[in-house]
Amino acid sequence: MGGLSFLNSGLLLFTAATVLPLLIWLLAKRKPKRVVFSSLRFIKAGQEQEKKRTRLKNILLLIIRMLIILLVTLAATRPLLTSARLKPSQKHPPTAIAILLDTSYSLDYVEGSRSNLDRAKDALNRISGLCGEEDRLILVSSDDKWNRLHAQIYAGGLPEELIGQIATTYTPLPLQAMLDLAVAKLGETQLANRELYLITDGQKQEYPQAPEPTLNVINIAAGQNLANLSCSNARVLPQLVERSRRQSLEFQLTNHGSQDRDEVLVKVVLGAAKVAEKFVSLPARQTVNQSIVIDLQQDGWQSGYVEVVDDRLERDNRSYFSFPFQLAPRVAVVSGSRGLPLYLRSLLDVYAGSGGRIDQLDPGQLNLSLLDAYQTFVFAGAAPYSPKLRDIVAKLSENGRGALFCLDPNLSAEYRSLLGGLFGVSFGAWQSEPKTIGYVNPHHFITSLLSGKNIRYNSLAEYWKLSGTGGATLLSGGGEIFALAKDNFVLWNFDPGDQRSTFLLDASFAVFAYRSLEHAGTLVAAGENQLLGDTVNASGIVLPDGQSLELATRSHKLEQPGIHILRLPDGSQKTIAVNAPLQESEFEAMDYQNLKKTRLLGPNWINTLFHTRLGHDLWKILLATALALVILELILVKTEELRPARAGSIPPTGRET
Repeated sequence: MGGLSFLNSGLLLFTAATVLPLLIWLLAKRKPKRVVFSSLRFIKAGQEQEKKRTRLKNILLLIIRMLIILLVTLAATRPLLTSARLKPSQKHPPTAIAILLDTSYSLDYVEGSRSNLDRAKDALNRISGLCGEEDRLILVSSDDKWNRLHAQIYAGGLPEELIGQIATTYTPLPLQAMLDLAVAKLGETQLANRELYLITDGQKQEYPQAPEPTLNVINIAAGQNLANLSCSNARVLPQLVERSRRQSLEFQLTNHGSQDRDEVLVKVVLGAAKVAEKFVSLPARQTVNQSIVIDLQQDGWQSGYVEVVDDRLERDNRSYFSFPFQLAPRVAVVSGSRGLPLYLRSLLDVYAGSGGRIDQLDPGQLNLSLLDAYQTFVFAGAAPYSPKLRDIVAKLSENGRGALFCLDPNLSAEYRSLLGGLFGVSFGAWQSEPKTIGYVNPHHFITSLLSGKNIRYNSLAEYWKLSGTGGATLLSGGGEIFALAKDNFVLWNFDPGDQRSTFLLDASFAVFAYRSLEHAGTLVAAGENQLLGDTVNASGIVLPDGQSLELATRSHKLEQPGIHILRLPDGSQKTIAVNAPLQESEFEAMDYQNLKKTRLLGPNWINTLFHTRLGHDLWKILLATALALVILELILVKTEELRPARAGSIPPTGRET
């Protein structure tokens, strides 16, 4: 196998300039003047001989000049000749090597007391040690930030301190993006011999189609039997009966290995202290739900993590959580009525608990100072609309809080306009025809526990006709929207005091109401859970490593797993848990058989290094040939100039005609 390739193939267009000498010769050719001599017999014979010699010389010079232009242009394109028949030399020519290093967090997997990242660094050191002073080495990792600083062209090998600083990342770049950067850097080296390698643990991912040059894969984890454990989805369970400091945490454990694991230790850390632990058994290739009880020592934001103790891959051992807790929450019920519907009052008593407080406020008592005094706001019935009501709702929305709105048939047009703008709906007429609840949103926090359950009493009889929605529909049926949520605001589009609505008698309504109050208040049972890559809005943020940042743009992209503290514009703080995606936890081997121009190297991959040493860069030969032709042209021209001087000339004896 062999072939001819060009490093600067775009310059091949200029080979068209080869025809310029021919065009000049054709256009400049003109008929000579006629001269009459006294004796024509001898002159004509010499003239014919001279004409043949001159024509041959001119054609030879034309060919030489065209070849000079062609050879110089081809030399600029840097042609490279490769052939299996060419014998390798003792020393490889200058070579540019680009290495793609897959630094996704699965590379931290430990086998035999060493991580795969350590093995990858060993491979880098071996490659770097074989490079000569004229070789160029390029390293591109899966970390975009690292590449912006260190993905450079290094002469003679990689610095040792650079290899030591390499770490894995939770948000790896796609291989195609890494390849594009590596190929661009290879082009900057202007070296004829170029090689491309990928160092990886063999985890399945999207590979580039037919890369150029061929992608050589070095699998540093070949033959490993991965036995990883992971922990995910840690969350606090809501207290639906009586609020207490004993709180249950639910989480998931996954055994990604092919063998059962017994006596696996799981612990819970709250703040900086370990508060609970237990031993569990995990069947092979299965995910199990577990729960553990912890005791909360104080009110306010609670944060920490659940950890499965597994030394193989520690990056996915922890699942972080955060949630606010108030043993005795204060609830403000804004209503123009003297009393509250029985169902609503009973639910509020359960929600507040024995130590909580429920205050019914007249709309005329509203002021912004109440925001700090109450954790939850409920607007019940047709409270008269006022600018104070609008200001309270606007301030709640600005601070990232919410409220629960319970409707009745006496809403004023101004009140409906306020709710329509808040939830993105249009109000029609009040309806009294009972409708059955046919849809329960399975994805929203409020209704996720009800999805798939048998709601025996499921009709609502008093509600407004709503159209359009800018939020999430929670309950609906018969073409009607019964409940919806927008951010932390919740709208019950039914009268909680109506005696004909059977849903109010069902046990599911208690769960629905309790979680509605949690979602609308500051006591969100699910906490604030985010994933890496999400964006949060705040005036400042404290990162898990303790670094404090002021956010001029009021937004921040989450790049570290752990507990973050957000400083909100109103001066308050909110704690959020940030977890990493677990796509690297479940190992699936990559199949390289059907990939084009991608070659999986064996354990002796080091012997394939500098495999393009059989290629020959032809530009020097082409330039040398062009120089020789220039010298030949000069000799021919000078010989022609000197010839008439040696041979003499015959003066004309006739006259011009």
